[in-house]
Amino acid sequence: MVLYAVGLVIGIILFIYFLSTYESGKEKIRGIRESRAAKQDPSVTAEKITVNKRPGPAPGERMCPVCRSVLSKYEALYSSQVETKWGPKIMIYGCRYCYKPDEDPDKEKKSAY
Repeated sequence: MVLYAVGLVIGIILFIYFLSTYESGKEKIRGIRESRAAKQDPSVTAEKITVNKRPGPAPGERMCPVCRSVLSKYEALYSSQVETKWGPKIMIYGCRYCYKPDEDPDKEKKSAY
């Protein structure tokens, strides 16, 4: 009977300890949230937030991801498939303007046949 009483007292003490730890943790988190809310500038609007302002291609246009040159539908990218330990990947070298800039633009290409 004495062991049951000792176990009950130990259980109550542990319960009170964990309850106080939980409450103090909640207070710390509440304080952190309040300090973050005080630091935020309420005057931030959607107009002040900028995204990458690089001009993108118009709808239907293709663009080289390396030099950002606008490509016609007949101009191709130079690329190759590379095997990695995570699986096959495509390595893009560029277009005829950045990868092979000395290529003659008037010369007929294989894609024209």
